[in-house]
Amino acid sequence: MFKKLALALVAVTIGGFATAGIWNNFPKVGGAAYCITTVNGVCQQTVPAGPSALTGNETIPLDTNLPSGQMPQTVIANIGKLGAGKTTYNVPVTTDSITIDAQTRQLIVQPAGTIAAMTLVFPAATTLTEADGQRFGFCTTQIITTLTTTAGAGTTVLNAPTAMLVPVATGAGSCVEWIYRLSNTTWYRVQ
Repeated sequence: MFKKLALALVAVTIGGFATAGIWNNFPKVGGAAYCITTVNGVCQQTVPAGPSALTGNETIPLDTNLPSGQMPQTVIANIGKLGAGKTTYNVPVTTDSITIDAQTRQLIVQPAGTIAAMTLVFPAATTLTEADGQRFGFCTTQIITTLTTTAGAGTTVLNAPTAMLVPVATGAGSCVEWIYRLSNTTWYRVQ
């Protein structure tokens, strides 16, 4: 009976450690500094504030779950591999050209009114953070009458819109999205 109780206690302890314990005391993205140790109500150790937003360069540890202890059991991946990254906001005016950096996952433009013409320039193939499967989304809150999309050096952009409309009924932004395929250096429109 004691063996079963000890085994259950070990399993609970390890489970708690594996699920949250090893990630305690890290700065939080968008979070303020916080106290992790107090003595008599006085903070003795503080975790610094985290960055205000994702940069697109972050890496995350992942378990591969390969069978029979095959290696590697743990790897790191750029957040782009998970379809994440930084969001960029822009307030363009007519004839503006916006060049997307390789870390941007989502670009949202919020012009004051209708844009007669705008150019969207994709990043070069050599700068992409997670080349195969990287995603990029573009949204506008206003009409763009003429949209020119320019592929980055060494890439192709398929099915780029030539204009962006905003639904009158809802006023919601209009969005498109692409996924990059490394083997043929092409951005495929998926939305």
